Amino acid sequence: MPLNPAPSIEQLKLLLRSHLLSDSAVAALVGEHVRGAHVQDPDARTVVYPMVIVDVVAGRISPTSTYQLCTVDVYAYSRDSAGEALRIYDACTASLQHQLLRRDGIPVAGYCVETERPNEGWNEVARAYYAQGQWALRAGYRSGQ
Repeated sequence: MPLNPAPSIEQLKLLLRSHLLSDSAVAALVGEHVRGAHVQDPDARTVVYPMVIVDVVAGRISPTSTYQLCTVDVYAYSRDSAGEALRIYDACTASLQHQLLRRDGIPVAGYCVETERPNEGWNEVARAYYAQGQWALRAGYRSGQ
C-alpha cells in the first residue's frame, strides 16, 4: 500500500492563513493581510500594516509520513503601537489555540497549540512593532481528499 507524503509546507501555510482570515476578530484587525512569509527588505516600506505572518520553521514527520508536527512562528505586526501588535496576536491566539483547523478546499487538517508566549519588540527593517509567539501544529491529509 503506497503511503501519502506528508503535507507540503505550502498547504500548511494555506490552512493557517485561511483559518485566520475566516476569524472575524482577526479580520477586523488586519483585513486580508495574513502572509505566509516575511517581506523582503525592498518591500518593507510599501507593505500594508497591520498584518500577521505565519512562518513554518521546522517539523518532524511520523515514520509512515501520515502526520507531521511542525513548529510555527506567528508574528503580529503594527506600525501604530506595541499594544496593537499584542492585541492582534491575542486575536490570533483566540482563533488558533486548541482548535481543529479544517477548511473546505484544503486537503490537510491540523490542530494548533501555543508552545511559547509572545515576545515583543521593534523590527527596524519593517519599521513596525511586533509580537511573536511559537506554536505546534500537528497536521495530516484529510481522509477522502
